[in-house]
Amino acid sequence: MSKKFGAGVFTLLLALFCADAARAQETAKPASQTPPATATPEAQDDVDRKDPCPGSNSQHELNRCAARARDQADAELNKVYRELMKDAGTEERAKLRSAQLAWIKFRDAHCDYESVGNKGGSIYPMVYSFCLAKITTARTTHLREILREQTEQ
Repeated sequence: MSKKFGAGVFTLLLALFCADAARAQETAKPASQTPPATATPEAQDDVDRKDPCPGSNSQHELNRCAARARDQADAELNKVYRELMKDAGTEERAKLRSAQLAWIKFRDAHCDYESVGNKGGSIYPMVYSFCLAKITTARTTHLREILREQTEQ
């Protein structure tokens, strides 16, 4: 695999191929075999395979779509983070702030790694932004679980 088109492009192309195959299988399945809408790894795979940018016809449009996904994920994360900070004590706030700053460094470093094979290419902004969106959405889910646990106590 060339340096310019590394694992990120391969993963994207594989996901698009799998999405087409999954759509073909879904249309052939009877309704009784449709998987339940739960947060199983298989269900998450189906979500990952969906076309995140329907109707995008150029790399520029795909890059903008990815940037919107990143921004939406970031806005949702900030909302949940503010909710956690609102009711936290002084020590909890300091710990959460420290954890969040460390997580941001991890996220950025991880996405730098995941998209390094695309550096300098027109696909790079899309790969990097979708990585940020995916990792940020996972973090938001985790923070929501913490918030839910706190409100149940």
